[in-house]
Amino acid sequence: MPELIRHPGLRVRLGPWLSRHDGPRIKSGVTKGAIASTAAFLPQSADSAAGMRVVFVLSYPATYSIARVEDWLAWDNRDRRMPALLAEMGVDCELWGVAGEAATFVSDTGFGAPYAIRLFPVSNPRARPRDHYSDAMVEAARADAADLFVVIGTNGGAGYRLFDRALRPARRRFAVVIGGDYWSRLVPAADLIFPESARQELALAHPGRRFWRRAIPPSRMQRLPKSIDTDRFRPQAATPRWDIIAVSRLVRWKSFEEIGALSATHRVAVVGGGERQAELRARFPNVDWLGSVPNRDVPALIAQARLYLHAGRRDYFPRAIVEAMACGRPVVAFDDRIGADVVPPDGGLLVTDADYRARVAALLGDSARLAAMGAAARAHAVATHGLRSSESACRTLLALAEAGR
Repeated sequence: MPELIRHPGLRVRLGPWLSRHDGPRIKSGVTKGAIASTAAFLPQSADSAAGMRVVFVLSYPATYSIARVEDWLAWDNRDRRMPALLAEMGVDCELWGVAGEAATFVSDTGFGAPYAIRLFPVSNPRARPRDHYSDAMVEAARADAADLFVVIGTNGGAGYRLFDRALRPARRRFAVVIGGDYWSRLVPAADLIFPESARQELALAHPGRRFWRRAIPPSRMQRLPKSIDTDRFRPQAATPRWDIIAVSRLVRWKSFEEIGALSATHRVAVVGGGERQAELRARFPNVDWLGSVPNRDVPALIAQARLYLHAGRRDYFPRAIVEAMACGRPVVAFDDRIGADVVPPDGGLLVTDADYRARVAALLGDSARLAAMGAAARAHAVATHGLRSSESACRTLLALAEAGR
């Protein structure tokens, strides 16, 4: 018997994956048509969802940002909630990912409806993690009669392999959820694209100097909010330990020069671990480097800071920004890629290299403005990025799957 692992909210069984679909049932000859308008996709009834099957696929490994599968299972984010919402609508949903070994799970967290989670063994373990793929996943996709695949992330190895060897050859219908980089060869081939920000939408619709990229019409895009548990990420009473806090992986593509500069005049803390931890501790000794912390403990740390600073310069819409807003903290971010739709003017500051030190200092010196911004940030997070914020996108996915039948 496979080993049974008990985990809060999950029924977990490790071992070889046995498909409940007998024999290959590829939907050969499915044609991919352009979407006339996402507005045409009206809410679907439970009857129309009956018999519908949608498979979500993580482009990056399940443990790309987290070392253990058990910790990944404890995450509560949009990747996990969209399948639950579709399952609640009556859709047969699964979430697939790549990990060190095969595993099957049933997600039953009390939100939406239960659905299956399937992890497939990595086929190229010596490659860098973002390039990991699973040929077992490709074979499963070829044999699966899903009405729609939804690839989460544009440029991970699992997504590329699935696209090259299963989706494109069989002309399968699929959507792409953008998280991070907004472009890859999957994007122009997708039936529907979910960007997260206005700047991503603009770049997709108007490639500009990147003339080799096909422009994506707005009718094939629908902006997708984050999905945050605003009851868990909420304001808490706490004595301030720091002026500024950031939550970030300590990796090479994150920028910490600004964090270091601010630590010369302000109390600064950073939550997160990574390959640069020892280097950054040595370079910026005034910063409290708190290391990796379980996501459930992050709200209590944010509550001990007066504002949140986003450390990245390559991100368009990191989840940590909304979590900080939900905790009632103003957010400061650089305007390289982050716009006012991500950090509203009444909920934080969009700064530049030239002005960030002066503007952060001025905000920290104005307690009334700091409190007003924190309240506005909280209101924005609750109104826009709550647990059911993906319902509209799920109805669009359901209609897209229905259209392909």
